[in-house]
Order: sequence, then structure tokens, then C-alpha cells
Amino acid sequence: MKNTEKILGIPVDVIELDAMMEEVPNYLRKSKKMLLTSINPQILLMAKKDKEVQEYLLTSTHPFPDGIGIIKVSKWTGGAIKHRVAGIDVMMELLKIATRLEQSVFLFGAHPDIVRKAVENIKNDYKGIKIAGYIDGYTTKTDAEIVQIINESQAKILFVALGSPRQEKWLLKHYNQLNSVIFQNVGGSFDVLSGEVKRAPQWVIQLNLEWLYRSLSNPKRFHRILQLPVFVVEALFWKIRHRDE
Repeated sequence: MKNTEKILGIPVDVIELDAMMEEVPNYLRKSKKMLLTSINPQILLMAKKDKEVQEYLLTSTHPFPDGIGIIKVSKWTGGAIKHRVAGIDVMMELLKIATRLEQSVFLFGAHPDIVRKAVENIKNDYKGIKIAGYIDGYTTKTDAEIVQIINESQAKILFVALGSPRQEKWLLKHYNQLNSVIFQNVGGSFDVLSGEVKRAPQWVIQLNLEWLYRSLSNPKRFHRILQLPVFVVEALFWKIRHRDE
């Protein structure tokens, strides 16, 4: 039985990147659905107000800790989560696995130019990878048409980049209709892979300050800084009220 701890009522896996990726080939071999989900302060606060987001998080097979706020709350309450697992790193490792095991991938979301450039760069960086197809997040296709296209592509791994909470709600509604095996909500990862957005320097990542770097680099994300103390206070009070669970 895997090790998890609850934060604001949502289970979060106590796991590191390598251990999580070791499970992927087994899921692919058994065609058993694996729903990989970034858990950060923003999505947990969102889940408190939105039942669909909450249901999605509770449905996820692998809710991994993607946020320094998650790490700090776990530490301050005697939890076991020690390290952040960044969503972009999960996606890049999945691309490596897909290349090695000759499994096809599908990209859904982001601006048309962004997803196109991301696909081009993935093909260049992961030689021999099978890109089953891609659809941008501005498409006029219906959800039924999108599901059909993804299924007809026979992609085993699906990355969805529609932004929160749209990507979580879309996956909740449709992942049972899809024939893919591995699913990940990837937020702005296509922007990074396209080259349009630069990741923080490695020393910033090692200091667990990538969230701050991204927020300061993009004014649209600045509200995330303001959400962090709100999350910490609410999460700590939740832990106090449910300390016996």
C-alpha cells in the first residue's frame, strides 16, 4: 500500500520522481490507467470551492507534491513529504519512457503556436519518439470530436495543458472515455518545451524557489504569491482539526 498524507483533505503521495516513474512501464504493460496530478497550494485551495476539482484530485491515482507550500506544511505537521516533484520533470521523464518503450504520445492544449513548437522540439530532443498527434487548446472541435481523435491516434500517453481548473475538469469528464493509459495535467509545460518560457536556473530550482521565479517573471502568476500564506494557514488549521485521522 502506497504512503500518502492528507493536506486540506486531499491525499498527497509521499513519493519521489524516480520511484513514481518506475511504476509507469507496469501500468503500460497492463493497460491500467495512471492519472498523474500535480498537487500545489493553488489547486488545493481551488478544490475547497470547486467540487469537480476536488473529485478530480480524489480520483487521481498519483497525486504528487508539486509545490514548496506542500513540502513546508508536511514538515511543520510532522509529515513525510520531503521533496518537490515538478510537473515539467514528470512530463520530461514520461517522454523518455515513451521513447525507450516505443509508446506514442498526444499533446492537447495551449496556444496553436505553442503546442506546434513544443511538438517540434520534442521530436528534436527525443529522437525516435512517436507523436501520435496534437490539438491546441483554442480548437473549435467538440469534446466528443477531441476524444475520438485521441482514441483514433492510439496514443498511450496523453498530456493535457488547458490551465487550471479547465484541464482537471476536462480529464475528470473524459479520461474514462479515452483509450490512453497514462494521463498528466501539465499546466504550462508546453510553454517551456516550446522554448517560449524559460525554466528557472538550476540553483533556483534546487533552493525550491522556482515558483517565486515564475511568479516574478510573469505578472499574471503574481497572485500565486499572495495565495501561499492563505494556503499555509488553512492547511495548518485543517491539520489541527484532523490530527487524529
